[in-house]
Amino acid sequence: MPDYIELKEGLKHAPKDADIILSPDTVPDVGYVLTKNDLIIDIDCLSHEAIQDMIKRFDIQTEYRITDRGCHLYYKKPTRLTKANEVCALGIKVEYKSLPSHNNVVIKRNGVERQQFNAGIRETLPEIFIPKKGYQILLGYGESDGRNNALNQHRSTIGNMDAWRDVMYFINKWVFDEPLEDNEMETLCRDRKIEAQKDGEYDVATGLMKQFRMVKYQGRVYFYHDTEYIADTDILKRIVFETVGQQKTRYVEEVLKQIDLRTKLIDPEKEFIVKFKNGILKDGKFVEIEYKEFTPYSIDIVYNPDAAYNEDVDKYVNHLTNNDKVYRDLLFEILGHTLITNKEVKRLLGRVFIFIGGGGNGKGTLLQIIKKILNTKNVTGLSIKEMTDERYMSSMKGKLANLGDDIQDGVIDDKMMKVLKNISTCDFVATRELYESSESISFTNSLIFTSNHMIKSFEKGDSWKRRVMWLPMYSTVSEKNKDNRFISKQTSEEALEYWVSQMVQGYMRLYENNRFTDSHLVESENERYHQENNGMLLFLEDYPVEQLLGKRYMEVYTNNYVPWVEENGGNVQSQKAFKEAVMEVYGLDVQPRKVNGKNQRVFVERKTEN
Repeated sequence: MPDYIELKEGLKHAPKDADIILSPDTVPDVGYVLTKNDLIIDIDCLSHEAIQDMIKRFDIQTEYRITDRGCHLYYKKPTRLTKANEVCALGIKVEYKSLPSHNNVVIKRNGVERQQFNAGIRETLPEIFIPKKGYQILLGYGESDGRNNALNQHRSTIGNMDAWRDVMYFINKWVFDEPLEDNEMETLCRDRKIEAQKDGEYDVATGLMKQFRMVKYQGRVYFYHDTEYIADTDILKRIVFETVGQQKTRYVEEVLKQIDLRTKLIDPEKEFIVKFKNGILKDGKFVEIEYKEFTPYSIDIVYNPDAAYNEDVDKYVNHLTNNDKVYRDLLFEILGHTLITNKEVKRLLGRVFIFIGGGGNGKGTLLQIIKKILNTKNVTGLSIKEMTDERYMSSMKGKLANLGDDIQDGVIDDKMMKVLKNISTCDFVATRELYESSESISFTNSLIFTSNHMIKSFEKGDSWKRRVMWLPMYSTVSEKNKDNRFISKQTSEEALEYWVSQMVQGYMRLYENNRFTDSHLVESENERYHQENNGMLLFLEDYPVEQLLGKRYMEVYTNNYVPWVEENGGNVQSQKAFKEAVMEVYGLDVQPRKVNGKNQRVFVERKTEN
């Protein structure tokens, strides 16, 4: 809830003894009390018509109020902005109001509250309002004032800005007293062709970096392609090759090196939003906006909260969840979990998801659908074992989810467990690019796996219970009832829009509740898992290693383990799972040995390398 303060009548400052008030409705003159995170842009040299064009042209979604002489725009305060008055990219001088030089801004005067838009939203300060050396005041320029040269020079100054064309046209229309003719503006704003001159690799790289808005994030060069940022090395190479024309390949290689070394670095720990066709997800809400800033997470689907009901999707989801509404809500929350990029929220939720069930029950299909929704570039498909390898882990940079299909039958050992825990709670893990040294980074990727059965783990503590969610899959389809067009029906444009509407609702519930919905079906499955998991371990605790050495694993399994389970209760695990558990717990191997003159595979001590 924002704080307000009573102002002296007709003035901008408050009396010394002024009280904080809860509502601006109670007094005639009111100021909004600035917080340490507020920066107010005060524009008083443009007409209201020009301001409305500015709002629309530059897609300003932050809070703003119309003042008598202009407007106030409310932004997040940057860390390095100190001066009160500066020239911005629009060729006008603006006033920057923030603590400690200003403690409030007027929102109501003489009983009339200033019109407010986008209440409560604080965007990051856009480029057009970031002051830079070289900007000059262009307000009021005419033909006799060197207008053309000034605008041409200004183009060079703002050339790295994504919205430079819009800036040029805005200045010409609203800032100049005498605008240039349309044909003159078209000539001035025409793309300057990038030409490959001898020893001109630096200039070519500079031109391409500007044209494609290149940035470097987590070791990869991203560039704007069609309607999104991508990090596709092959496409980038082709762009460079087509640009340089007849030049030799070493020229291309030098341009690529220039780009790699000079591209603007993005903080690897910075939080980025998820972009849909028609807006973004941010802090648990959807904001309809034409988003042009860098984000590695782009989904080429429209989010429509009122998306039309899709029978095919609903039927499939109901089959998966045994027609249980609570489990259905949980399923969409899991999908919504992939859209969360805030580390604090992700850490609070901290889960790994494993869907279990036999073949033909839709596990793999579900992963295909998730992959289609999130966009292939936003997912990886590593197994749990592969995630313990630093070389594989690097592929997860800049992704929303890891979708591991039919993961291994083996036991989840301590190393695997540590990686799963660290990723699910956004702790640091080691990664290493090819031929590069190891580095530690934190991920926000959702970890979703499928398995034909519950995988054993030697982790018995509450931490394991909290982190991993075992999810039963109830759907089964006979061969004769299989629909060859099933996947295409689930991923049609209408179906995807419905999927997204449901998963965004799940995303919003997670933000609202700070927890997943409790499902009796899932809780029962998880309880059963931990009972079975602990049962095998309890058996091994009562069975000394000395009694295992030299014995066939089948002999121990049949004569000792199975009777123990039958006596103590629980489910008998497979021979393979039992053998792997013994090998892991006691550090044994199974090797061929002569027993009573016959070759038998028996338990032996594992040889260690010196």
